[in-house]
Amino acid sequence: MTGPRPDPERVIREWLAESAPDRAPASLKEALEEATSRPPDRAGRPPFAQFRGRRRAGGIAAAVAILAVAVSGLYIIGTFRSPSPVSSAAGSAKPTGSGTPTAPATSTPGLSSPTPSPQPQPTVVGLPGSSWSVVRGALPGLTGDQAYWRPIFALPSGGFVAMMGDPADVRVFKSADGISWDELANLPSPLAATVSDVTESHGTIVVVGSVGGKPATGLDAAVAWTTTDGRTWRTSQLSPADGSQVYQVAAGPSGFLACGDNPEGMELWASADGLDWHSVAQTGIQSAAQPQHLFGTADGYVLAQTFAPRVWQSSDGIRWTETYRAPALSGLSTYVMDSILRAPDGSYRSFGGIYTGTGIAVPGPVDRVIWSSPDLSHWTKSAGVRDPGEIYGFAAAAGGFVAAGTQHGPVALGPLGVWTSDDGRIWKPLAGLSSMPDTQVVAVAGDGSHAVIAAVDDAGNMLLLVGDGRN
Repeated sequence: MTGPRPDPERVIREWLAESAPDRAPASLKEALEEATSRPPDRAGRPPFAQFRGRRRAGGIAAAVAILAVAVSGLYIIGTFRSPSPVSSAAGSAKPTGSGTPTAPATSTPGLSSPTPSPQPQPTVVGLPGSSWSVVRGALPGLTGDQAYWRPIFALPSGGFVAMMGDPADVRVFKSADGISWDELANLPSPLAATVSDVTESHGTIVVVGSVGGKPATGLDAAVAWTTTDGRTWRTSQLSPADGSQVYQVAAGPSGFLACGDNPEGMELWASADGLDWHSVAQTGIQSAAQPQHLFGTADGYVLAQTFAPRVWQSSDGIRWTETYRAPALSGLSTYVMDSILRAPDGSYRSFGGIYTGTGIAVPGPVDRVIWSSPDLSHWTKSAGVRDPGEIYGFAAAAGGFVAAGTQHGPVALGPLGVWTSDDGRIWKPLAGLSSMPDTQVVAVAGDGSHAVIAAVDDAGNMLLLVGDGRN
């Protein structure tokens, strides 16, 4: 249920049009066009969703890699669904340009779900030579449609939420440690739902995603679901069914802030309590900007742009100041920045890279750029750092950082690989993984104390690896 993100093709095309309108080779444009227009495969995934941005040769590979960089890999997968159209939508008004919030979005209470059926007892086995545990049977396996979704999210205050099941029947699970899981409810939605992000503040959990949409365009009505007990949910429609998407949500001093876009560009929504939402007319962020990463702190909010990285900060979610812009590179090459992670020492990291303009994207041949900041305002980038394997995603935990993917090979399904690092530069492989079957990593989440890695085999069976980030 990885949710809608900024349209990959639009991100690339707008960046090319603004920064290199005359330098994009015809082959690159043709590759983009072909990669985004070919019909889905038999599993319902578009061609580039099958590869997760792995290194490939040829025109389609170039488009695949570019698109993977533009939305940071995880954000592509699972965004291509064909649910029923929205039957009615009373959404929030568009920004007025005055900085004054507009009328709140419609909010409707959700019904408490029936008591879930008892879950089978999971098996927990210590990983040989490691402090990590392998958990099987704690969460249901993934269906064919869900096979490439990101189903697990870490909560800022600690613990994890899992969103499982078919888009028409999203089941909610919660865990304090990533090992023991309780099924709480089903997300109330008369239409197929897609979840893109989860956050929590003072006992209120907010889930953002989309419902409805036309078969040719995918999900297109941004919504939020809110709960205080995990069992009774209220649904708020953030926008009418006009192609708007919401892709991240964060908690800060003014309440909850969600970031997305509409056909005209970037859009922000705010809520003091997670129930009543309104569209925000922000200032200080140029209309051509495309921030994809949202991060909340006790002092305010941070937005970061993936492609040609830029960072903005705000104390209230309305007035923004640009605090960092990555240096430009020659030709079509540009730096890229991924999600922002809080390190155990209180500083921040983002594991990004360089797009070279040749169809090679993160991690390029083998190198990755690490962005570091002590305060989210001042950023420095490392020299190239060698990736330990084919990385799917990163998370922060008590021991430092965790990366997970496959041990080798340019394929989505391969020997499970997990690596730990104190600083994000030197990575150590997790012991005891040689006997693991070929798997696809679908989630890497960390709450600061625990890290949870979810992987499925080709039959959809799920296993969890749970540890503290140390080897």
